[in-house]
Amino acid sequence: MFCSQCGSHVEDGVHFCQQCGAPLQTPGGVVQQPANPGAYGSPKAPRRSGKPKDPYQAQITQLKLQLRELKLNLKQITTGMSSTRARYNETSAFAPRGLFRRGYKIFEDINLLGPQQQKQQLQQQIMQLEQELLSLQEQQAQWKAQQ
Repeated sequence: MFCSQCGSHVEDGVHFCQQCGAPLQTPGGVVQQPANPGAYGSPKAPRRSGKPKDPYQAQITQLKLQLRELKLNLKQITTGMSSTRARYNETSAFAPRGLFRRGYKIFEDINLLGPQQQKQQLQQQIMQLEQELLSLQEQQAQWKAQQ
């Protein structure tokens, strides 16, 4: 006797299949020959919908998540730079004109140097990932056209 769900061998009088847990006492729960002779004794293979799985979908999803994370980091850096500039603009009005005000502006530029470099690096990474994403999406479209 064999389980009608997974094709594994079952003993007479057993109520449930040892492999897949299917009820065997219901009508059609047991068959005389294995349902899938090639998979005798092994769990039933998952059913396929007839469509092949998209080989690009996982990569595209991963790239989109990376892009979202980089864009969020870019937004945080830009917001930090904006608040630094806003503080400078608020307080520079109280600095005397001339050399002192220029020194104050140089101090602001030095404070923004690191974030500006980070911003440029993030923008380059985003551009590279977007090019990679576009390439994958083109490959995916070609793959879908062939299916």
